[in-house]
Amino acid sequence: MKQLFLITFFLLSAVSSWAQIAYTRTLDQTAFQSSYNIAVTANKTTHLIFPYEIKYADLGSKELVGEAVGNAGNVFRVKAAGRSLMESNLTIITADGRLFSFLVNYEEVPQVLTYDLTKLGAASLAPKSARVSTGSNARLADQLNGLGELAMSSKRRIKHIGTQQQGVNLHLKNILYREDVMFLVLGLDNDSKMDFDLDFLHVFVTQAKKSGESSTSQDMSIEPIKVFDADVTTVPHRKEITKVIAINRMTLEKDRRLMVQVNEKQGGRMLTLPIGTEELAAARPL
Repeated sequence: MKQLFLITFFLLSAVSSWAQIAYTRTLDQTAFQSSYNIAVTANKTTHLIFPYEIKYADLGSKELVGEAVGNAGNVFRVKAAGRSLMESNLTIITADGRLFSFLVNYEEVPQVLTYDLTKLGAASLAPKSARVSTGSNARLADQLNGLGELAMSSKRRIKHIGTQQQGVNLHLKNILYREDVMFLVLGLDNDSKMDFDLDFLHVFVTQAKKSGESSTSQDMSIEPIKVFDADVTTVPHRKEITKVIAINRMTLEKDRRLMVQVNEKQGGRMLTLPIGTEELAAARPL
């Protein structure tokens, strides 16, 4: 019996060792891709200029806000949501299939506010380690103008989702869809005594997981297909504007939320609107 136990033990040890060899492998340094260091601040905007149109962007922290510039698809603007920003990361994929990785740190007075990546030498460019689809969000957006106008003029159906800060109210008015495109209809009211100048409009999905008393969150940035009335960037005193954000149609798991974040230019008012799974699933056809 003892001999049988020893044979079984050695066989299990051999299988375990083989499994580790077969399923565990260390990446060679040739697979590593270096990251670029950039600095951002809370009261100024940093711009990144890329050689091609931006197809994907991922911000590593909620304390970091940014978006592609609507009228210049190869320009990305980014800033810190506050002075508490710890080191984070930013990942950009451009239309030629290149992935750019950045390590982002906070500096109260950064020495550089514009990074021109079109001037990088060929040897310094990030390798084509990512692929994007052949479809173009820009071309799709050109076909959505009529649908965007319909969504903007739609009757308000949702009246229970909103957030307010210092006299400014951001609320969800409607969620509509046409085929694979979803339209988020937002209202922005300004009851304060000062105009509200929009700087960033950031859309992302957040997930909260609890383990005992601790919790961690994972955020995934959502790149809008198009923002309607993107040129309207000021909400005057005692006025209201409507924004429509076109994104890829989606539903979410119960522990996730779609977040819309609006940040004030050179100001401290930042509004974050959570949209739940029930509202997304109840979207109506346009």
